[in-house]
Amino acid sequence: VESQMLLHGAVLIRGFQINDAPDFEKAIMALQPNLSDSYRGTSPRSVFAGTKYTFSAADVPVNYPIAQHLEMSFLKAPPRELYFGCLKESSSKGGETSLCDFRKVYRDLDPDLRRKFQDKKILYRRQHGKVGERWTFDVGAMLPWTQLFGTSSRAEVEKIAREEESPPVQWVGPNQDTFLQEWKDEPCQYHPITNECVWFNHAQVFHWSTFPAELWYAFTRLNDIRFLIRCIIMWIIAIIKYGLLGYKMALNMSFGDGTPISLREMNLVRKVIHDNMVFNTWEKGDIMCIDNFS
Repeated sequence: VESQMLLHGAVLIRGFQINDAPDFEKAIMALQPNLSDSYRGTSPRSVFAGTKYTFSAADVPVNYPIAQHLEMSFLKAPPRELYFGCLKESSSKGGETSLCDFRKVYRDLDPDLRRKFQDKKILYRRQHGKVGERWTFDVGAMLPWTQLFGTSSRAEVEKIAREEESPPVQWVGPNQDTFLQEWKDEPCQYHPITNECVWFNHAQVFHWSTFPAELWYAFTRLNDIRFLIRCIIMWIIAIIKYGLLGYKMALNMSFGDGTPISLREMNLVRKVIHDNMVFNTWEKGDIMCIDNFS
């Protein structure tokens, strides 16, 4: 399995009796015993009963499209491998997880744009409230820092950040209870084993245009008019909120010098990603093994 993951980026295991989350976790530990339950991502997630390492993919509506990405690419030490599973098949259209080869994204991206990202780098600005927002399409804003770190103590959060060697924590807002980190990072990484260059960042996830753009791609794939209606509505909201009123995403990203990543530039990145995506329709019991650096 490991060699096939290195070659193809992901391996689907199908046809075994995986009936619940403990079954899934037991199967994964047979493949990879060194699992971790540390999660510093941006989506709200819940651990399944009877397990330690098995989480929901994201606690968001099932028709919420999340842009393709490498898991926690913005951390100093992202997970090396990921394991997805299906405990219940979708009874309606969809029920898919998209996969993308980000080695190909690096190769196919416009050379001038890729060079601009590599020269300027990426500036991350991550912010979480003490209470997550409800009426938003920004998944990062849904996640409170108390859930992210498993504590309501600001001192404990700062201690965890130091231990993980993550950027210094700032506390902002009227009550000084909003978590903030800022740092600069590379847009690409080398695969730790194959040494291939990989497009390795979250720019396409947390650009202000991402949610309506992904709704458009969902519409063109599924031909469901509901996605088109939501796309139009969300474009209007996004332009007003982020374009005119100046709001920022919870994980806001710009070029390293602080200049914004334009809509045109992000559309170029997004198109290359979608050109290199494939879709897996889940069946109950499936296990997907993913190389997170591919």
